[in-house]
Amino acid sequence: MPNDAQNQVSMELVRQLSKNPNPLGIPSKDTTEVYHKDSLAALQQTQNNSKEQLDKITNLVNEGIEDGGELFQTECELPGNGFWFRPSLFTNVQPSYSIAREEIFGPVLTTLTFRTPEEAVEIANNTEYGLSAGVWTEKGSKILWTADRLDAGVVWANTFNKFDPSSPFGGYKESGFGREGGRHGLLSYLKASS
Repeated sequence: MPNDAQNQVSMELVRQLSKNPNPLGIPSKDTTEVYHKDSLAALQQTQNNSKEQLDKITNLVNEGIEDGGELFQTECELPGNGFWFRPSLFTNVQPSYSIAREEIFGPVLTTLTFRTPEEAVEIANNTEYGLSAGVWTEKGSKILWTADRLDAGVVWANTFNKFDPSSPFGGYKESGFGREGGRHGLLSYLKASS
């Protein structure tokens, strides 16, 4: 069970995301933006690029339900053409569930709770992947402490999916190797000589 502070944040996030008939966004021609006016969550999803990807998202969501996660999906009409999936929110998820361990690459927000910052880092690092992570807190020292311990190619603080082109980007573990962007991204194109 999460401690009181984390539990209150989790409950408020879920309440804000599920209080409106369509809190997660409405699909447009090319993109679905998932957001809340208070920046409690941010997720941008473009149309899935294939039926195979849509099937993967569908299968992972179905596994999440079978595992015991609680699913909330928006009631919105999806475009007729293309491979769209309704923006979705999972609550009551355990770290062992496939929706917590797999890269979904779809408009699916999975929430997990934790008791301590150490447990949050353990949960985040207990996956085969490590492309990116986000830390949301009012305390700068907690951002630095957490970011230093996360196995992720990039760690955002109080924002998500913002890139500085001068910074290197790349994943850890099964999320890739090497770096793109910045000085580090050029190293694979250089040959040292003396």
